[in-house]
Amino acid sequence: MTRFIFLTDTHLGARNDAGYRQQPRYVDRLPILLDRLEIWIRAQEKPIAFVLHGGDMVESASPGLLQAAAETFRLSVPVYLSLGNHDLTTSDALRRWLSVAPQFFSDGDPVFTLSGEDWRVHVVPSQWCEVPFFWDEVQQPHLLPEHRAWLEAALVAEPGIAHLLCTHAATLGVPPAQTGFDAPYHAPSPDLRNTIVDLVHRYPQIKGVLGGHNHINTHGTIAQTHTITASAFSETPFEFKLIEVSRDRFTMRTLALLPAVRFGVDYRWDKTFVQGRACDRGFGELETES
Repeated sequence: MTRFIFLTDTHLGARNDAGYRQQPRYVDRLPILLDRLEIWIRAQEKPIAFVLHGGDMVESASPGLLQAAAETFRLSVPVYLSLGNHDLTTSDALRRWLSVAPQFFSDGDPVFTLSGEDWRVHVVPSQWCEVPFFWDEVQQPHLLPEHRAWLEAALVAEPGIAHLLCTHAATLGVPPAQTGFDAPYHAPSPDLRNTIVDLVHRYPQIKGVLGGHNHINTHGTIAQTHTITASAFSETPFEFKLIEVSRDRFTMRTLALLPAVRFGVDYRWDKTFVQGRACDRGFGELETES
């Protein structure tokens, strides 16, 4: 059994009072939040193997922010990144990431696999327009054909273990049962959704698909595959996922750092759907309560 942390949408360098957000955000307190996360990691009886960041680590791909990210996200466990749209705001963003912060990518490649004895986590960044690894307002998330081929080869090669997929864009919209709205909220592009639906039906060894982008805790299923998105780590109440995975086990629980912070925060009580229902915040039974 391996335990790891999944968090997303930190938006280092953003203004607290501007830009897309679901709850009040405190990007300026990100070093404090990561310090509290480090304390939590060190207090665990069972080790945390790594932190997987689901994307939008920074607000934009400026050299200064990428260097700041490399310095800010230093924890006692490895930190890996599935590049999000805000991480790719310049045509040379990928080159900058691999030059300034190669430690966030296994083997120096933005498309990579994290491996355990009986599990694999495949990180395949969402693409946003016709130019690979670039985002300039257009949001049509999809996977590149060569990345899909790479992923399918990995799934075919090891059908008997658990596979997880991480890509920044959400697979499913937030359902009306969670939001109270008339239609699914923040619905994804048909291209990405159809790709994921096809993959999980043909490869039941895919146990979960992890994402972010919508800044909301969601949990759905496609066939027997769990689909998950997380609220923004830098927004109240500063949440992350604790995930356990093995060949026969995949569990998730949502935890908040709010009780550990010592600065005042606001909260939008009219948007509690962001935190999700109990079924959106976890499933399975963790071996150790934390």
